[in-house]
Amino acid sequence: MKKILSITVLGILLMFGSCKKAIDEQPISEGLLKDFLKNKIEADAAVAGMYGEFQQTMIGDGQYRNRMTWWGEARSDNWERRITYTVNATNEIDFNGLSEINDYADWSFLYSTIGRANLLIKRLPEIKQYTPVGTVGALTPQLENSYTAQALAMRGLCYFWIARVWGDAPIRTEPYLSISEQGEQARDPKAKVLEQAINDLTRAYELTQKNVNAPVWYIGEAAITSILADVYMWRAGTTKNNADYNEAIVWFKRLFAAKAPTGKVYNAAGINATGAGGDVADLQPGPTWNTQFIAPLNSVETIFNIHWDNISNGCACMAGVTRTTNEPLIRMADPLWATWPTVATAVYGTTTATVDRRVKQTYNITSATSQPIRDRGFWKFYTGTFTAATATAGYNFTLPAASYVSSLPYTPETNVYIPMYRLSGMYLLYAEALNKTGDQANAVKYLNIIKTRAGVPTVTAAQFADAGALEMAILKERQYELIGEGVRWFDLVRTDRVKEVMDPILIARQTAAGNPAIGWGADKNRYYWPLATRVMFSNSLLVQNQPY
Repeated sequence: MKKILSITVLGILLMFGSCKKAIDEQPISEGLLKDFLKNKIEADAAVAGMYGEFQQTMIGDGQYRNRMTWWGEARSDNWERRITYTVNATNEIDFNGLSEINDYADWSFLYSTIGRANLLIKRLPEIKQYTPVGTVGALTPQLENSYTAQALAMRGLCYFWIARVWGDAPIRTEPYLSISEQGEQARDPKAKVLEQAINDLTRAYELTQKNVNAPVWYIGEAAITSILADVYMWRAGTTKNNADYNEAIVWFKRLFAAKAPTGKVYNAAGINATGAGGDVADLQPGPTWNTQFIAPLNSVETIFNIHWDNISNGCACMAGVTRTTNEPLIRMADPLWATWPTVATAVYGTTTATVDRRVKQTYNITSATSQPIRDRGFWKFYTGTFTAATATAGYNFTLPAASYVSSLPYTPETNVYIPMYRLSGMYLLYAEALNKTGDQANAVKYLNIIKTRAGVPTVTAAQFADAGALEMAILKERQYELIGEGVRWFDLVRTDRVKEVMDPILIARQTAAGNPAIGWGADKNRYYWPLATRVMFSNSLLVQNQPY
């Protein structure tokens, strides 16, 4: 995805917009679309455009529009609104009062990516008719398979996000090639949407090359297996279909057999026997935990990241997870910021070291507690110099020196490489699957791999009263490990822990605001987002989610 939104690529991509509106402008766009995708150069541009649309969706097509965070975390206990800077969309999320006019209730951006994937799937096999294999500008069979696999996997990934955020949704597997085609379509059941995602990803796995280093910026073997494991875990949890946990385990093992970008097999010992393998050495070392975010190509843990180039794409000005201390809209929630995790002599408001190696590589703990609203820089995804605490000096984080803004002591805009999947997250998800299938001993083993790397005390199976208690420990570890990576809300929904976790938080917020203290409520339909008004207006066959 590097620099994919360059002038050259944009010039080509404008020829084949993925939504019907983009090709309705006759006669120019229809002719250009008809003539597009006839050689390797155009295929390269189309693939780049597909990834570009996805990264714009997740990281932002404008300031603070990182939908990965809004959809995957903002409704959870990880974040809360900044009281001094509120907007309607943020208030709705903070009080669980979503409406159809919310800025983030629009699924069009994901469907735009699906449209680009559909065009690739349809037209890639046709390229050889125009530019035969072996001639200049031809697409080799190997590259055709690779691009088709990536398009299928991207379509499956987008449908997975849609199913998790909105539930039922229209399934479109053909591109719009003519203005005479019917654009309106009713919603398919969420079970069918998930099945579409599974079918797409399974086909992608069959086509993708195995036993090669993870391409990181593109969807390869490791990413496909990770997404499939994630889909099966989601379906198992939300439909109570225990057989899907076993399906997920199949894909975890296939992930373990794949290669990291460094060439290391992710978990060679864990490929065959369920629960076997796994070691701290499989992961990025704890003292350099942040390396996997700032230099993912050099980490044994990396699976699939979004490459956001600030020169090509502008500032990755993301709500909540941006490095600076004054970003509005949302901030790390008080309980998490103030207490994560107090297993040693951690003193927030000072530079005293904490046991958990992740804490000070994630956010600014040196802020005075009297200024909690302002000073919570989230620097997990940003390049900087980390200096560990010693007997005479506290921990320190220094951003790069200013490159072009002399009034600032650091570079205000840098590249970010946001992880979609990485091995530690998959290890914890695997621990959850093992726990669900009755293997608490190995579930604890994989949980302890993450704890050991973090430098926090390990646990034993005997410490947990039952599988439910162990599951909560795994979810808590995922919260610490993966904060900012768009998974916490989905974790709570998948395990049906939303009311348990969010009720006291929402009651406290409602009480403080002078509103009725109703908490989360009993309606699980509210797990899903409403459909945006503009989405409803664009398709008369859509039915709004209840109870919106």
